[in-house]
Amino acid sequence: MGSVQEKPFTIAIVGAGLGGLSLARGLLRRGIKCQVYEAAPAFAEIGAGLSFAVNSLNALKAVDPACHEMFVKRCNEMSEKKDVYMTYRDGQADNADPITTLYCKGSGQQAVHRTLLVKDMVTLMPEGTFHMNKRLQDLVKEQSGGYTLVFQDGTKVEADAVVGADGIKSKTRQILLGEDNPDAYPKYSGEFGYRSLIPMDEACEVLGDDFAKNGNVNVAPGGLTTTYPVEKGKMLNIVAARDQPTWDSPDWVVPADEDTVKEEFKDCGPKMQQVVSLLKKPQKWSLWHHPTASTFYSGRLAIIGDAAHASTPHQGAGCGQAFEDALVMCMLLAHSSVETADDIERAFAAYDAIRRPRTLRVVETSRENGEVCMMKGADTGEDLEKIKTNLDERFEWIWYENLEKQVDKAVQKLKQLNEGTSDAALPVLPQMVEAS
Repeated sequence: MGSVQEKPFTIAIVGAGLGGLSLARGLLRRGIKCQVYEAAPAFAEIGAGLSFAVNSLNALKAVDPACHEMFVKRCNEMSEKKDVYMTYRDGQADNADPITTLYCKGSGQQAVHRTLLVKDMVTLMPEGTFHMNKRLQDLVKEQSGGYTLVFQDGTKVEADAVVGADGIKSKTRQILLGEDNPDAYPKYSGEFGYRSLIPMDEACEVLGDDFAKNGNVNVAPGGLTTTYPVEKGKMLNIVAARDQPTWDSPDWVVPADEDTVKEEFKDCGPKMQQVVSLLKKPQKWSLWHHPTASTFYSGRLAIIGDAAHASTPHQGAGCGQAFEDALVMCMLLAHSSVETADDIERAFAAYDAIRRPRTLRVVETSRENGEVCMMKGADTGEDLEKIKTNLDERFEWIWYENLEKQVDKAVQKLKQLNEGTSDAALPVLPQMVEAS
């Protein structure tokens, strides 16, 4: 864009969630041609709230200031109290007494309605670079090293490289890791949740203004509730989660009813019961994640966001990690040493080396935090003092990551690969069909 010199290759981005769109905007700003292909024929009118901390906002701003401006216009400074991220409470106590309040300097916690922000970001895409109703069926590797993308509607397009940003049920992940690889598919986390967006006026009537207008997590044996305002305080986002060792239904979402929800939370305190009483026409959502992967790339194919490292929601860090992915990948592909399509593989290798350890740690610690807040943590159990200590120390490594240093480490890895001084092996893509 502007006076930026364009690179002589094109990236196909599969998936138009917040990760895919932020990556696309970041690439275009840096002179890298890309096309975005979204499987859905239209964006759903329903959606859930997403929360963000300072690392997420800094990453998005560095990727594309215009996307960050869209976020700022859409978001709500989550708490009325300066820098407050979330208050964790004893969900068994009559008054839901605070266990600890976490402070995230520079942002507090800010939140948006996911679908509305996606629609905002789509408006920033140049004409002809964004395509709906394009569900990926296969990738065919060409002799050049690039790919032909085959879509279910019968159309085909060519690209020098592909980035999969197609969510937790990612087709690109299956192609990358191999369809016979168990890690190619999400794993059930041992939890399910109910979620809903409730008008704030209604929430305040039930929960009181102070509770409804600020972020709170109620913890209890086997369950938790998370609530925070979105859409400039007009709505309250609710997640009520329970543990359940197995998920036997072939469907990820199954019907429920208000009596069932009430029964599941009957042993919790009054405030948790008030929260779940706000759930109307509830549905039971199984919670899945991607805790392991041997690689996030092979050849000129890479995955980002939920396709790479989907996590449970218990640290509010999933989408923020997608923004960090986008930042590192943009900076690597824009590096002066990436001159031709043949150089992309080394950029993807450097991305994998830096991003995979951090993101998979986020996935694992998010699962751990779910256990802590359901009062079944291995080291915390139902001891509120131990839970407090754990929570007080849990988030800083995520929030206060030095993004400039992370990008610098990625660039240094790229230079090592360019010079042949890195001992990192370049993996071979499994089960890839090559064009004859």
